[in-house]
Amino acid sequence: MIPARAGSRRLPRKPLLDLGGAPLVWRVYERVRACAAIDAVFVATDDAAVADAVTRRGGRALRVDAPCASGTERVAHAAARLDAAFVLNVQGDEPFVEPADLAAVVAALRAGAAIATLAAPLPAELRDDAATVKVVRDAAGGALYFSRHPIPGEQHVGVYGFRRDALLAVARLPRGRLAAAEDLEQLAWLEAGWRIDVRDVPRAPRSIDTPADLAAARTRFATAQVPA
Repeated sequence: MIPARAGSRRLPRKPLLDLGGAPLVWRVYERVRACAAIDAVFVATDDAAVADAVTRRGGRALRVDAPCASGTERVAHAAARLDAAFVLNVQGDEPFVEPADLAAVVAALRAGAAIATLAAPLPAELRDDAATVKVVRDAAGGALYFSRHPIPGEQHVGVYGFRRDALLAVARLPRGRLAAAEDLEQLAWLEAGWRIDVRDVPRAPRSIDTPADLAAARTRFATAQVPA
């Protein structure tokens, strides 16, 4: 499930911005669809133009018109209408997400995790970057804490996998004091007692959050420097 809302302060109408001749949301859809471990791909959106950009290219979209405070809520509203054992939440601004990384999340769910996510080595230059979320794990590989501050951990890769019942449960949780302090919704899940299994990946993909990110992504597509 790819949540894609039309509103964005830094990049208005972000899902529809052109990336290599197709809307950004479609580039993400293509990457997710390339993962053989995933059975079906949907875009969950509040916008008719985003839904149309997906469906007229042969993809599937689900309209979610209810007010949502987060992408997780939007994914949960859409997933409640589907019969699925597991649901992955892949952000709509991740056109370079690796299918192998998504398969690692699926593997964690099939191994019994209720919630799973990913971590990559943290580049030294991003240690103090508040936009880069870090995760600290316990000895068994479960998340202990996530933070925007410098902590002795790894770089969090914001892809989540959920057992369906876990997704519907955490989407209803109040924000909580830790989530409010760090502006990270997954802390509300930890605070409520949910375990988050964390799997390793080699590197974190570059998301598109700013005009500079978009320009760099367009350069990658123009020079064919995109994952196969």
